[in-house]
Amino acid sequence: MFNFFDELKKTTKIDGNAYNIVNVSGKILYVEGHLGICQLSQDIISFKTKGAIIVVEGQNLKLFELMDKTLKITGKIKRVEEM
Repeated sequence: MFNFFDELKKTTKIDGNAYNIVNVSGKILYVEGHLGICQLSQDIISFKTKGAIIVVEGQNLKLFELMDKTLKITGKIKRVEEM
C-alpha cells in the first residue's frame, strides 16, 4: 500500500522515526508519532515527539486520539511550533 509520508522520507532521507504533521486549512491537525500529551486546554495543546515538544495554539481546540501514536486536533489552529 502506498504511504505518502514513507515516500517523502525515502526521497529526502529523513529519519523514519520522526513525527509527521499535516495542517488541513487551519482547522484540522493530523499528527503521527506523538509520545504523550503535555498540556491540554481550549487554547493550547502540546505533546511530546522523538526529540521535541510540539505546541499548538488556537481557539476551541479539541483533541482526538485516533490510535496509539496518532491524534487529530480540531478547532481554529493559529500556530504550530517545535520547542
